[in-house]
Amino acid sequence: MRRSLAIALVVLPIATGCTSLVVASPLAELLELVPPSLSDVLIAFTDWSRIKNDLGLGFLTSEGPEAFRLELARRVSQDHAAASAYALPYIRTHAETWGWDTADLEWEANVISSELPPVYVLRLRDDFDFSVIAGRLAERGFVQTESRGTLVFRHDLDLTADWIRTTELSILTTAYLEEERMMILSSFPAGVETVLAVKAGESPALEADPFATAVVEHLDHPASAIIMLGLGECLRFTPNPLREFIAAAPNERAMAELRAMMEDRELLVPYRALGVGYREEDDRPVGTIVFEYDAPELAERDLPARCALAENAVSAHYEAPISESYFTVLHCTTQDSAVLLEVAPVDDQPNRLFRMVLYLDAPFAGCSD
Repeated sequence: MRRSLAIALVVLPIATGCTSLVVASPLAELLELVPPSLSDVLIAFTDWSRIKNDLGLGFLTSEGPEAFRLELARRVSQDHAAASAYALPYIRTHAETWGWDTADLEWEANVISSELPPVYVLRLRDDFDFSVIAGRLAERGFVQTESRGTLVFRHDLDLTADWIRTTELSILTTAYLEEERMMILSSFPAGVETVLAVKAGESPALEADPFATAVVEHLDHPASAIIMLGLGECLRFTPNPLREFIAAAPNERAMAELRAMMEDRELLVPYRALGVGYREEDDRPVGTIVFEYDAPELAERDLPARCALAENAVSAHYEAPISESYFTVLHCTTQDSAVLLEVAPVDDQPNRLFRMVLYLDAPFAGCSD
């Protein structure tokens, strides 16, 4: 039986003259730091605060018992999932070496693109003292500089250093946004500088992209998620999923229905954004898969085929149906300009949803030629 021992206490501050309080989601905060000009963008996100609360570990920090921190790592690999997990494999010793570990994070994200090395954004807990991290960086010869009013610590790659294999290589360039309590990390300075330029208002942010903001809204505060942005992202998946499905259709009736659909309209048109995330409901994970289109009509047009493929297609990696490899479909619908699939991960393992994306093994996410 899954555990959920945490009691969430929400305290809303009283503001004179305010009738409502709008709190941005962590993913929405992230969009304020990412430039929209990057291509082949993949954003991996994890809400550690939510996951810890779901596991009854909301109290946990890097100062907590090692057994509890190892329990967090174990549970994330089993009945939870972390699309981004900075230095999680080093959790046994990371705090001793660097002054912090996963248990000190509110949330984190990893931004991957064609133009830049991967960039991590790590949101520290409110009461964390960054001077501890700054001290550890100084001890290891990191040079402290300043960029756009932000502290930046840099170190050249040194494979002989005794600390180089105790964390991620992106530690080599570490910036700290004091007001936001965020660390920005990348293995090369260009990744960090790009984010700092967006933060300083020198270049636009992804928050102005309607498809990025829409997919974040439709994922609705996930515990963890992967977002892929760009009109050509569908090409990463099965080149011609409909014809491949027809060739292996489970029965003649299904094959005839899909052939008729193909004759009536163009199916599986390209989308602008793909989001895959999950949250916990009644102690079980529920997944959400989102396709954002240019218009509601395109979402309505694509819904039947994408839903049919999600329910009946076969995983190329496992050589078994999607329903046995990754998830079963609970509900298919459209909302605004999006197709939404609510799914149940196989064996209650949400890691399967992210594995499916990283393996590019989602025929229902392709597009017709």
